[in-house]
Amino acid sequence: MSLSFLLLGCTLHAPEDYYYEFALMEGWGKTNRQKTGRQLHEVIRHPENSEPLVIAFEVGKPPAALLGFIPYDVPDLPEVDQPPTIATPKVPISLRQEVLQQLFNEKQIQVVHWRLRNGRLRDDQNVVLLNFIPRAFSERVIKEEFLMIFALVHAVQTEADTIDVIRVMAEDENGTPQMSLEAQVVNYTAYLQGKIDGQQWEQRLRLQRF
Repeated sequence: MSLSFLLLGCTLHAPEDYYYEFALMEGWGKTNRQKTGRQLHEVIRHPENSEPLVIAFEVGKPPAALLGFIPYDVPDLPEVDQPPTIATPKVPISLRQEVLQQLFNEKQIQVVHWRLRNGRLRDDQNVVLLNFIPRAFSERVIKEEFLMIFALVHAVQTEADTIDVIRVMAEDENGTPQMSLEAQVVNYTAYLQGKIDGQQWEQRLRLQRF
């Protein structure tokens, strides 16, 4: 399956138009699972005595605002109900770095830098932190581009279930923060599966304006 097939699922539209694009991405995932022999939502366990995979990459220095996220204007909503599962594996985030950068370029997403916080290795959450310059500075455009970023980052994991949270900072050309957004992967998965709609997805975003 070519990379262009994945890109077909990533054209930017309003949230209610993403179901078709995500269906294409799910098709790409199904083909990938067939090639690797993995099952849907299969957890890849690392032996306890193995050294953790170190995937540390960073371009520039992230602003301090990313390190102290404060939710804006949206009350905490319960996460989507999930069936009982085994404990979250203590593994680092695993991404196809080159593929992700290529997708950002193809979709004309102006990413300034990103970095990984491998919190699971210390009983916390695995978080992807990313700064980008949005096409426009309206809340609607930033939310749409955030959903696209979320879809791309989630799709290029080399192992299943290595990310818990994706947090982004929308900034202007001078590096001044404009808005931060955060979402849990569990809510994104529920959105893909049709358990919540676009409005419910947005209600579960954690926002902060600057």
